[in-house]
Amino acid sequence: MTRRLSLAVFLAFFVACLPLAGSAQAADASGDKDATAKPDAKKAGTDTNLKAGQQAKTPAKPSSSQKKAVVTDVQVYSGRDYSRIVVVLSGEAGRRWQLLPPDPKDGGVRRLYVDMDETVVRAGVPSRFDVRGDVARKVRLAPFKPGVTRLVVEVENLKNQNVFVMENPYRVIVDVQGEASRKEPGKESPKDQPKAQAGKAGIPLEKSGKKGSSPVVQGEKPGSPGVNLATPERKKMAKQLVEQLGLTVRTVMVDAGHGGRDSGARGVGGLYEKNVTLEVAKLLGKHLEKMGFEVLYTRTTDKYVPLEMRTAMANARKADLFVSVHCNAHGNPNSSGMETYSLNLASTPDEVRVAARENAVDPRRISDMQKILDELMHASKLTESREFAKSAHQTTLSQARKSLNLRDRGVHEAPFYVLLGAKMPAILVEIGYITNPSEGAKLKDEKYLDGLAKGIAEGVKGYKERIERFADKN
Repeated sequence: MTRRLSLAVFLAFFVACLPLAGSAQAADASGDKDATAKPDAKKAGTDTNLKAGQQAKTPAKPSSSQKKAVVTDVQVYSGRDYSRIVVVLSGEAGRRWQLLPPDPKDGGVRRLYVDMDETVVRAGVPSRFDVRGDVARKVRLAPFKPGVTRLVVEVENLKNQNVFVMENPYRVIVDVQGEASRKEPGKESPKDQPKAQAGKAGIPLEKSGKKGSSPVVQGEKPGSPGVNLATPERKKMAKQLVEQLGLTVRTVMVDAGHGGRDSGARGVGGLYEKNVTLEVAKLLGKHLEKMGFEVLYTRTTDKYVPLEMRTAMANARKADLFVSVHCNAHGNPNSSGMETYSLNLASTPDEVRVAARENAVDPRRISDMQKILDELMHASKLTESREFAKSAHQTTLSQARKSLNLRDRGVHEAPFYVLLGAKMPAILVEIGYITNPSEGAKLKDEKYLDGLAKGIAEGVKGYKERIERFADKN
């Protein structure tokens, strides 16, 4: 009896210890040395509209490896009233950011900091930047505590800010925008000129060779029976309203998709998307200049330009419109047609597919992208971009159909990295399927490409005339 009792006690004790042993093994396997630590603060949600002193926290996705992500570069793109700071990392990292109240000891300067968990800074990456602009003054990057790297952006005259991420490679992006300063055209100081800085070397913003371009001539003035819209008082009021709302269209940033090591889609006969888009971008720029627009380019040669730099260039130069040119692709060679996109949430599988291809991410990651977009949607010109897309799509399609029975795939909305953060109406035009034998052959024809470019230019002109029709520019 005594032996049986002793065995029963032993078995009871052994069973009771099993959960403890299992917990210890699980904690040890996950690398968590402090199983009693307080709950992880990174589980909080994200908010890009924080009041001073509030904090935003976003977790990194769980990883089986505890290897730290390496900060490999810091890039700063800046112009008057706008700056974008990009921190490039070797992998994903949890982040927390906070906008601090104005510092009365430093003239009311505010500091926005971003903490990146489980990160280290690679040797040679600069730790300080002096920023030329009216918003961001200085940028600092340094270890804050073991395993945490802190980015600090000193800002003044701040209107709003956004912090979000991009992938391939993983980047943490900070956008700061200031209150627009009222200065007469042509009287900008050297401080107002846009500047691009990078960890090792600055990347210049590109501009067309034509100088002194004048705005597009005003279109017809609308009227209706019994209402005189052409009185001097109404003209003056309309002009002021257009200027105050930023609805003028003088400068267009033309973006040739892909480039350099990013060749984009490959079509029939070894045709590369990056070459087709560059040719169309140059032709588009020429047509726009003939119409009186000032034209800026994200690239004029076969070079790689990061997606986040493209809209940053447009923001820094205060472009009024942004047009990104691309070719579509599909595994089915019979897929054909032209479609135009503006920024918004994707709602169909095809929109997800196109966005995933242009963003260079897995389609399953688009859901993550849409969460980011949902946070930033308030700052995007979604409605204006949608109207711009409709205008450009119809005129481009009409031109293309003069030489090809091109399918109309319509106007769509999807989350594109290249359009994210644009402060102006922005569209992405898929001019045709490079993987379709018929369309691919046409995309080698300069006359056909010129027709597409002319159609997009006519769309830009039509959009301008529609939004400026009430203002007397003469």
